[in-house]
Amino acid sequence: MEFKGDRKEPLKDRDLALAALCLANALGGTLYLGIEDNGTVTGLHPTRDRRKNLAAVIAEGTTPPLSVSVECLELNDLVVLQIDVPLAQGTVFSRDGRCQIRSLDQQGKPFCRPASAVDVMRRSHQQLELDWSAEPLLTATLDDLNPAERQRLCTMVRTYKGDPSLLELSDDELDGALGLVGRDVQGTQRPTAAGLLLLGFEAAIRRCIPGHECGFQVLQGTEVRINHFWRSPLLALVEQVEQRIDPLLTEQELDVGLFRVPVPNLSKRAFREAFINALAHRDYTRLAAVHVTWQLGEQLVISNPGGFVRGVTIDTLLTTPPRSRNLALADALKRIGLAERTGRGVDRIYQELLEAGRNAPNYGQSSLDDVVLQLSTQPANLKLVALWQGQQRLSGEPLGLLSLLLLHTLHEQRRLTTVQLAESLHRDEPTIRRHLEQLVEADLVAAQGQGRGRSYTLSKQVYQAFDQEAGYQRQSAFTPEEIDQRILELARQREVLRRRDLLQALGLEENQATHALQRLSKRGALIPEGVGKGRTYRLPTAV
Repeated sequence: MEFKGDRKEPLKDRDLALAALCLANALGGTLYLGIEDNGTVTGLHPTRDRRKNLAAVIAEGTTPPLSVSVECLELNDLVVLQIDVPLAQGTVFSRDGRCQIRSLDQQGKPFCRPASAVDVMRRSHQQLELDWSAEPLLTATLDDLNPAERQRLCTMVRTYKGDPSLLELSDDELDGALGLVGRDVQGTQRPTAAGLLLLGFEAAIRRCIPGHECGFQVLQGTEVRINHFWRSPLLALVEQVEQRIDPLLTEQELDVGLFRVPVPNLSKRAFREAFINALAHRDYTRLAAVHVTWQLGEQLVISNPGGFVRGVTIDTLLTTPPRSRNLALADALKRIGLAERTGRGVDRIYQELLEAGRNAPNYGQSSLDDVVLQLSTQPANLKLVALWQGQQRLSGEPLGLLSLLLLHTLHEQRRLTTVQLAESLHRDEPTIRRHLEQLVEADLVAAQGQGRGRSYTLSKQVYQAFDQEAGYQRQSAFTPEEIDQRILELARQREVLRRRDLLQALGLEENQATHALQRLSKRGALIPEGVGKGRTYRLPTAV
């Protein structure tokens, strides 16, 4: 995130500190002095004292003191200051008690606005400094807990094989064990947010947690066939949504030896994990609903308000330690049996889809404000499922998640080295190399070369399962380095390069061309310009 300033008059020290804390209270970013909002380099204002230690000025003007780094740059023979602002731990205020936070206006342009008390609480919640779900609700009483929901909880523990010790507890002991009740500052016992969400009467939930809502839609093209919204307690909500999911489930059948293997259009286990994740990790301080949308014949989309918690990104979903925005609520759902007890529910979602010969779960539409998960419900690739099942019969155990991820990544990017795969999957090289060589022995992956330059692609039989045998022939002919060289040669022949040029002139496939262009842009060999379908690429200007 960038912030440009110094315009016609230099920012005062106080305003500079506010601009820096505004960035720190969002995601961090870079503040440039001497560059206009439109990107024009105008240089520092002539009255600005360049000898002043701006890092010390910002630290002095903020509390807790904000540590930034300042670098002097020369652009177009003009002096510009680059101030790198880190993401703050906690919330940063000015010395006179002011607090700002980064937001977007209606045109999508970033600006700084005063932070409210809700912003500060939400940020603490986001950074896992405050477990909102464990807090006693001052507007709720123990009479707001529904005995029928307590009975539903015990039934679910039995049904989903949750923690059996919970069934031996009295009501008061159960409330304490799951953190459903706590004492306020006066010592009065009250339901916690987690307790009211799990066991509360709907009227009490509406009164005390107005942000809680869940929508369920079924779409056929642009036509809405089913449209329901609920504010029920969570356990009842899970049952209500699953009752409406069940009639939409269908199966393909696959003959594997003497057995018939059912392959559903949606794994019930994967759906439950994804839906429970959305309920457990959403931001309940926001007035927004969890949405479950089934687009018939295409995909199921689950979205929840509140972006990924601090330390979690799309790239590190499978490798970062489990984190929850609502620790008490998430722990209760695990002990009831509705969520993966190890905290690796996302792993289960990936495993279920990849084993069924479908694309991996897609979190690409997620933003700072929402987590969006897309699960493919298109027909499974039965040839691929048969291949995985055959490998299981030979080895005596199913392919692990990492092996499935390696095969999926190679299908998307065609040919990669151990180093590239380790970087893509955020795993260490020895682990990646060990799994790759096991896949080579199983004839699921083909290798070329030796040492660190050894590269891998899918084997001929896997390409045949994808009905892409011609793709195997191309991968056997070219390494990633050779593909990059051919793209750069084409770029030298043309003023601008488009992705379709790679498909037409070089015969590359769409995913292969996309990843090659990303690879070359990342290392600066090509300069991308524009966005979306109009994006072009050119060689960097010679200095």
